[in-house]
Amino acid sequence: MQKSRCRRGLEFDLLSLSVSFSVSLGLLVGCASQPAAAAAPALPTPATSVNAPASAPSAPVNASGAPAPATTAAPDSDASPPPQATTAAPVNAAATASPALPKGTLVLHIGDSFAAALGVELGKRLKSEGVRNALEYKTASYIPNWSFGGDIPKFIANYRPDLVLVTLGANEIEIPKPEQRVGAIRHLVAELGGRPCVWIAPPLWKPDTGLLKVIQDNVAPCRYLDSNALVHDLPRGRDKIHPSPEGRAIWADIVFHWLVQERVGSDSQPWALKPAPSAAASPH
Repeated sequence: MQKSRCRRGLEFDLLSLSVSFSVSLGLLVGCASQPAAAAAPALPTPATSVNAPASAPSAPVNASGAPAPATTAAPDSDASPPPQATTAAPVNAAATASPALPKGTLVLHIGDSFAAALGVELGKRLKSEGVRNALEYKTASYIPNWSFGGDIPKFIANYRPDLVLVTLGANEIEIPKPEQRVGAIRHLVAELGGRPCVWIAPPLWKPDTGLLKVIQDNVAPCRYLDSNALVHDLPRGRDKIHPSPEGRAIWADIVFHWLVQERVGSDSQPWALKPAPSAAASPH
């Protein structure tokens, strides 16, 4: 049966509308599948974005989004390092001020109770540098005892020391005629066999009668270390004479650094010392 013209027109209109709707829908779907950049101009990128344009880099930021210090950014491989990167690391002044001590050498320390007070602490410091040490002391002993008693040649033969330290005189500081010790002092030095040696004066707790000056004038070729010129107000023990444990450590530090500074060494004598300065130039 032939449809009415009105109905055919209505169906045509509906068909047109359907086609139009489909086309419009297809356009919408097609637009939605295109990149956002093609649909609209890109919005300005925030400073914290990792996509910031290379031509205008933003400042580095930390986790909170606030600008981070410039030093937190990794430097470019071709860029100069930040100022603090060129600063040398702190170094140990003691390690650079003096050459290393000769490891494996042996230091022999002889004397009275003051040698014992100094020798134990000083030996610890030498040992820490790889230097062997031997301490031979006799309490209440005197310079003539050591000079003519026969112990020094025995110790020299047994230990074969590279350096000899002598700490004597504390028990004789009040002798009325200190010049009487000249012969004993010179003989003691001769017993050392020409080895590098240092006579370490005891730090006085009261004035002497001139013995230390006599020692200083007669110990050549040994060096004379004037403890009283280097140590002041040394803490004393209960007897008010011998150094306390604190005083012993202070004295040992002074003597150790003196030895380090005064050693020059040689192929035949690793503990060779600098020549003694004139009395006017130095109290040593």
